[in-house]
Amino acid sequence: MKHLIAGIGISLLVWSSTPRAQAPAPDSGLGDLAAMTFSCPKAALNAAAREAVKVRTQGTYQFAYFRIVSDSHHAAYEVHFKSNYQGEKDLKYCVALYCQQGWDPATAKTAVTLMNDPRQPPGTHAACHAPAP
Repeated sequence: MKHLIAGIGISLLVWSSTPRAQAPAPDSGLGDLAAMTFSCPKAALNAAAREAVKVRTQGTYQFAYFRIVSDSHHAAYEVHFKSNYQGEKDLKYCVALYCQQGWDPATAKTAVTLMNDPRQPPGTHAACHAPAP
């Protein structure tokens, strides 16, 4: 009887420590968008969002606008975020990056410029354009 109980205990221990396949992550419902968006624009959106979260705000900024300025290897994108707090200015970024076949978004160097920087004199706000090759 002791051997039977010990055998069952060892079997349970082995079974409980055996890795099992985890259920796939639930679909966020954004699969169509993910399928239609290339990695370069996704990297640009992410780079702009990384800058937007650094901004001190009384509300919450959310994505509001996206424009492809240049879809060549020397890509440029205009990305805007809008605050839900009345009176806070929109954040308007120009994101430039070099994307080519086989590029890695994790190591790509991006240049993110705040287009409506309040520290710039009025009338001198930058327009978003493709970087020079």
